[in-house]
Amino acid sequence: MILYGIIILVCMALIALFNALFAVPMFGFSVLYAALATVILTAAVIALDGLFAFLVRRLPEKFFSHKRTFFTVSQKEKLRYEKLGIRKWKDKIPELGGFTGLRKNKIDRPYDNAYLSRYLTEACYGVMIHLVTVFTGYLIIFICPLRYWLCFGFPIATVNAVLNVLPIFVLRYNTYKLNVLYLRNERRNMRTQIDHTPDCNAVE
Repeated sequence: MILYGIIILVCMALIALFNALFAVPMFGFSVLYAALATVILTAAVIALDGLFAFLVRRLPEKFFSHKRTFFTVSQKEKLRYEKLGIRKWKDKIPELGGFTGLRKNKIDRPYDNAYLSRYLTEACYGVMIHLVTVFTGYLIIFICPLRYWLCFGFPIATVNAVLNVLPIFVLRYNTYKLNVLYLRNERRNMRTQIDHTPDCNAVE
């Protein structure tokens, strides 16, 4: 969270500075207006993210099964994330699982498929929440006068989009590995059941 907070503050400062240097002479609003608009719209996009996260979280769990095609991650997709160096930076991305009672930065019970199933469901919720907020963040364009959309709304919403895309990459990357573990557990449990099944011929 600290890293994201620093990124947000730096981006706010850069947007406000850019507007003070270029938009103020062009549109005639004050430097104070540029600073306040940046702060207010940043707070607004964070509030929008929270609102839509709340709404998505109210949807039924059946829509967020890790077995659905939409949430399935192929090996090719996983390799693309690795080419982006995800192993080096994924642990720096904020993990907000504490709000749902299940933190997703550590696997506590890797051999328990009931636990993994819940973990994967929460990851699918997370993917959808971040995906939705990538786009809904652009609603802040309509809060300020539309003639200023390139000055405030668009750059702030774009920063928000990038900060939401990165967790999607991490969640989907982890989903691939967890699905492999889940299937491995299923096969092991199936073999155990077969081994413990009574041999009817032996009884005869």
